[in-house]
Order: sequence, then structure tokens, then C-alpha cells
Amino acid sequence: MACGDVISPAYLNADNLDWYTWSMNAGEDLWCGTDVVNSGDQTDTYIELYASDCTTLLAQDDDSGPGFYSLISNFIAPYTGRYNLKVRGYVCLSQGPYRFFVSCATAPPPPPNDLCSGAFEIPRCSTGSLQGDNAAYHNDYDPGADGCSSQYPEQGKDSVYYVNLQPGDLLDMTYTQFNFDAAFYIVTDCSNVPGSCVAGADNTLTGEPEVIHYVASATGTYYIILDSYGTDTGGSWSLDYNFSCAAPQACCFPDYHCEMQLPADCRAMGGTPQGSGTNCDTVMCMVTPTERTTWGHIKSLYRDATR
Repeated sequence: MACGDVISPAYLNADNLDWYTWSMNAGEDLWCGTDVVNSGDQTDTYIELYASDCTTLLAQDDDSGPGFYSLISNFIAPYTGRYNLKVRGYVCLSQGPYRFFVSCATAPPPPPNDLCSGAFEIPRCSTGSLQGDNAAYHNDYDPGADGCSSQYPEQGKDSVYYVNLQPGDLLDMTYTQFNFDAAFYIVTDCSNVPGSCVAGADNTLTGEPEVIHYVASATGTYYIILDSYGTDTGGSWSLDYNFSCAAPQACCFPDYHCEMQLPADCRAMGGTPQGSGTNCDTVMCMVTPTERTTWGHIKSLYRDATR
């Protein structure tokens, strides 16, 4: 076949397979599938798109077309060359007429958050749920086989979000790709994903959730890349998140005064954090000297005696 061709009617015999092949250019947008020939037809088809080797599965569908018919839509061709599609019955006894079509077009540009430069913000200290679809995105980022996503390469289509964090902020996220093997990871430098990946997850199989629990160690912008394991795979997904912000606590300084500061800021200013939940109304700032003959120790004794 060629892009734009239609075969109608085709006929699926029970316990049989129909194969179609055509050529596409890398980056083209593919729509292909089965459809009704005659009113009332109910041929239950299942379609699988394979690479030129007839072995590497690129996409598959059941029932996205009308009724029991199938449709692969918005599939962006990852290479220039031959593509092969198998039509089979949903069960071995499925049979009947169908219309088969192939349509190829210049793909529209991906959404802005295909790259980190256009990443969408998730606010700090927020809780919520996002839904999306990576089908129209490109495969831009990969932490590599030795990256932080459980030692697997992540070569699927990816979308990007970001959050501005402070030390001690906690990220709890659950990410699910409904039809593919989900993977996601957090990086601080999109030009060096393998070297700046701070957390990642790729531990489950297709349709199962991945979970990240991460505590920020430094102030900065953190990019959350929603990806998948299979090469150029990507479809509908959900992301549930809870971003908990680090709370200020009592910070004691060498001159005994107290301020409410984040622990990292307290240390940077030369103070000593007093622990989670503390405040300056209840904390007594004192410095314990290392030698009992120091002037600091004498002052401490005097302060204790006069309170």
C-alpha cells in the first residue's frame, strides 16, 4: 500500500491474519485502521503496527474505531522506511468484512512542554492530579541504561513539568501510563539528564503505577520528565502529586538570639537548627562551650543563675 490508500472490502477469515505494508518518512503523522463496510457489520478486529523487521511492536489498538473496529491515530513515525500492520480477530473465531485505510501527513509541532524550555509549572506546596497524553510528543530525554530510573534506558515519548523547591521540600508522586510501560524521573539540568537525575522510577510493567518519594537537598528548579520504557511509545497518563514544603523552625545564633528559618538557611547563616516543630517562643538559645573555663561557660552559668 501507499499513504492515502484504502482497501474496501477486505475480509478477515476466522483464525487468520491479514498483513499490510507501506513506506513513511520520519516525523510523519500516521492514522490507520479498520472501519465499517456495510451498515450493521460487527467484525471485531485488533491491529498491531510493527517496524520494518515485522517483530518490533510500535503500536496496537482494539476498539478505538467505530464499534468493534480499530484505529491507530497520531502515531509519529520514528524513522524513514517500511512499516507493517497486522489485522487479526479479537478472538480466533472473529471474521467478517472490513475497510482498511492508511493516511500519512506532516506532523504538527509537539506541545510546548515537549522540551524543558517550555515545561509547565506545578506550584510548590500543592496537591493535585494531572492527566495527559504523550502520543504527540517526541523522544527527547533519556537518563541512560545506568541512569537513576532503576537502571533502564527510557526511550519513549516524554513531556516535562517543573517545580521550584527549597531544601527539605518533599515530593510524593504516582505516575501511570495506561497502555505502555511508564517511567519518570527528576532532573536539575535538562542538557545533562544522566548527570543531574536525582530520582527516578521504572519498576513496574505496562499499565502499572510508578512512584517517586524525593526530598530536595538544595534550592532550585527541578524538572519532572514523564516518559516510558519502550522506544517511541507514549499514550494517555495520569500523575497524582503531593508537594509538601519544608517548614521554618527555630534557629539559634552564637549571640543567643533566635530566628525562624529553614534548616538549610539557618546553617548557611551560621546558626543551629533546633528541630522540626520548634519555634522561638519556646526555645532557649544557649551555646554550650567545649571547655568549662571559657568566658562563654561563665556567661552561661550566670544566665542560668539569674533566670
